[in-house]
Amino acid sequence: MPNKTMTIETFMTENDEKNFSILLKSEIPQITFIDDFVWSTPSPPFHDTLSQCKGWAGSNAAILNEMILSSRDYKKTMVIPHQSGSGFIGGTIGKGLIQFHRSYEAGYAKNCLRNGRLAASYDPETDPETDIFVKTVWRLFKKHALKVHLVNMNNGQIHDKPEKRFFSWPDAVEKYDGKNGNYLTNTAMTYFITRRN
Repeated sequence: MPNKTMTIETFMTENDEKNFSILLKSEIPQITFIDDFVWSTPSPPFHDTLSQCKGWAGSNAAILNEMILSSRDYKKTMVIPHQSGSGFIGGTIGKGLIQFHRSYEAGYAKNCLRNGRLAASYDPETDPETDIFVKTVWRLFKKHALKVHLVNMNNGQIHDKPEKRFFSWPDAVEKYDGKNGNYLTNTAMTYFITRRN
């Protein structure tokens, strides 16, 4: 069976990242977070929260379930020398892993938050543990996430129908609510807010 690929487009502040990490560890205590950048040694930098994974300005992260892939086995099987020859990198997709790309201020729109994502790729038939892990993380993410609505920046009209792939966590919702030009964004032509009922 071909690999199953799952992705959620996310809007999260550093505070959201911290709260999401706490939620994940409360449900899956064996989770750890790996800072995704070029390391100076082959020992991966493990952290307690996603918000701590900032060893480099553009750092993202991997979410590792050590009940599926131990940190020792991760180091043995997923860490390789960086192609530049300076340092090491580790995998972010595969058995027991979920890739986390963080949201960041959009370079094309000051005070707007560009989306990040959660992504995973695995074979659910040969790797049922990762299938359960990924589905659990997706469920926990969506439990506290809010749907976003496309904004027509020409006239300010907000689309009635929410986007299917994009979700925002609470702190990002509060800070990027469309006031004072603060929006959630995906591209220079695409802006969102969350509608309050």
